[in-house]
Amino acid sequence: MADWVLWGSLDSLLPSLAESEPNEFLSVVEKALRQTPCPFDALFSQEGKGAFGSNYLTGLLWALETLAWEEEFLVRVAVILGGLASRDPGGNWANRPVNSLTMIFLPWLPRTMGSIEKRQIAVKTLNKENPEIAWKLLLSLLPSHHQTSFGTAKPKWRLTIPEEQKAVSGREYLDQVHFYVDFAIDMAKDNIHRLTEMVQRLHHLPPESFDKILSFLSSTEITSRPEEEKVCLWMSLTDLITRHKHFSDTKWALSPNNISRIETVTNVLAPKDLINLHRRLFTERDDKLIEDKGDWKSQQDKLEVRRQDAIKQIMKSEGVEAIFNLIEMVDAPSKVGFSLASLATSKIDSVILPSLLNKESGKIMQFVSGYIWGRYRKQSWPWINDMDVTKWSKANIAKFLIYLPFTNETWERAKNLLGNSEKEYWEKVSVNPYHSEEDLSIAIDKLVEYGRPKAAISCLNKIVLDKQPINCALTVKVLLSALASRETYQATDVYDIIEIIKALQDSKDVDPNELCKIELGYLEILDEHHNASPKLLERSLATEPSFFCEVIRLLYRSKKEIRTNKEPSKEQKAIASKAWKLLDGWKTPPGMQPDGNLNGGQFKQWLETVVKECTSSGHLEVALLNVGQVLFYSPQDSSGLWIHKDVAEVLNDADAEGLRRGFAQEKYNSRGFHRVDPTGKPEKELAEECRRQADDVENAGFQRFAATLREMADSYDKEAERIIKEHKTEPEV
Repeated sequence: MADWVLWGSLDSLLPSLAESEPNEFLSVVEKALRQTPCPFDALFSQEGKGAFGSNYLTGLLWALETLAWEEEFLVRVAVILGGLASRDPGGNWANRPVNSLTMIFLPWLPRTMGSIEKRQIAVKTLNKENPEIAWKLLLSLLPSHHQTSFGTAKPKWRLTIPEEQKAVSGREYLDQVHFYVDFAIDMAKDNIHRLTEMVQRLHHLPPESFDKILSFLSSTEITSRPEEEKVCLWMSLTDLITRHKHFSDTKWALSPNNISRIETVTNVLAPKDLINLHRRLFTERDDKLIEDKGDWKSQQDKLEVRRQDAIKQIMKSEGVEAIFNLIEMVDAPSKVGFSLASLATSKIDSVILPSLLNKESGKIMQFVSGYIWGRYRKQSWPWINDMDVTKWSKANIAKFLIYLPFTNETWERAKNLLGNSEKEYWEKVSVNPYHSEEDLSIAIDKLVEYGRPKAAISCLNKIVLDKQPINCALTVKVLLSALASRETYQATDVYDIIEIIKALQDSKDVDPNELCKIELGYLEILDEHHNASPKLLERSLATEPSFFCEVIRLLYRSKKEIRTNKEPSKEQKAIASKAWKLLDGWKTPPGMQPDGNLNGGQFKQWLETVVKECTSSGHLEVALLNVGQVLFYSPQDSSGLWIHKDVAEVLNDADAEGLRRGFAQEKYNSRGFHRVDPTGKPEKELAEECRRQADDVENAGFQRFAATLREMADSYDKEAERIIKEHKTEPEV
């Protein structure tokens, strides 16, 4: 353990250590790569996720990039980076060993002073040591429209890089590309998967390399291989042709002549087996199959005709059973089912239903879902009504109904056909409220009844989006049930829930006590980031001093309480977290009226009650700090003063130091995240604003409050001085 910790702790120093003793440094890294367990595996595992994650291998990568500038170390560095890349589990950070390799060897902007010959030796050596990483590197070095360079670390102490670097000439660039293409072809000769990856980059290659790959693809070395090996290569070439025909008017599209040449090769490789020939038609990406331009709907219709023709050919040649072989070979079995449904008869129905409803295979189930949906789309409810399901099991009936539209007609059939087994439908049905234009209340009730309140949220959201009146009692029931549900939230659920809560907040029929429960339960998402707030709870804080005092007591320990080392329970921590969240987002000052004005009498009465209760409970200091923070959001006075005079008067009181401290804290924090200006201009402007506000309130008779604002101005001035000093350039000698 200490080994990887040592590497991680030295991370920022590794580039300098590498420059001081390059050979020794590389030897140590090579030795570490051979260790069991390898310390770098542990360092990779430390990489965190999100904006606050850490990467303890950045220093090592920078050290290796630094040494790669020197020809003497290039081969060793390439092999070491390859070893690291083979251990890299992947992550969110851009600093990765394989990316360092790519940046070092890019033909148009190499980050090494090593000669072209030495670079070629390095890539060959890497392939000998680690062929999989060498292959990834070669693919990344082939020309591409999206190729970019983020550069690499440069030496600080060793005079490796000349002041004026010579640009890569066109001849040098092509020499490198041709080498990488030739090397890649040689590596891919016995690997169809690699050849397929190269085909996907074919249109980026210079003419000589383009010709070489086409020539190899049409050679007997490829054409004589079994069809099952060649089919993926053929599909990739066909996708390439389709894409370039569809975008023929773009600058990057291949010329008609080159497309024709690829088509010649494609025809040679085309499968004879009908399933192999047509399987690419059944993919999730329909755009990969459309060559022509024009209306998308008409293109989709043409594509559907092609799919149906393919299924006809397969069934005519090999029978209905061959469709099941097709299902196993395609990416989107549901599209096979949908297209077959347009050709189906009652005889085909009997082959598929209900026997295939019992199958557990994911592909079979996708096929069945597409088939049922396709049959319904073509014949609608008469087909359903003619289906004799009386001898089917309840489980099969439920599965059948699940693939029908999520509408009242289906729900009625679930009720009548399943009876006491109705839950088998409601527990598994995929909820799509946009199938139905009717009242969704039935579905919402059933989903809650069978333990799926979160699924019911999408139904509520459709009601809100359609601007239909909401059933407040039912909505509250769903939202409260969802809090205790173990269902998985979808990415859109948060925004759905927020819109539903906003609808409740705007309703005059909702029970305030129930709305308080909802806002408290969903407090984590009711914030500025989601353009929402717990309006009723905030209003309660501002109008009910006892409620405010209760929240303070939940969050803070009383000064009268004897301090202990007892750890709060999980429940206490959860309650305290909600209390903090509520107070942290509170921006409705006591006494605030719906019209935006502030009632000074109500405000002072509220504050008097808070002071009395919190003095008694031992929470006065923290209570005043929180009150001071919300007073920052007070409106301006009718006289034109930037803050309401009743609020300024309270803030100016001799005993209101806590209030003033809270006000200043909130004013400072309200700035939020900001970019640092090296000139300190924003801080100077804030200092000016504070002094101007201080003068205004002092002239109005609030000198203590003015002193607090001037202290803030001084702190902004000091902050400006610090920023300027930190960014000040070194003086000229």
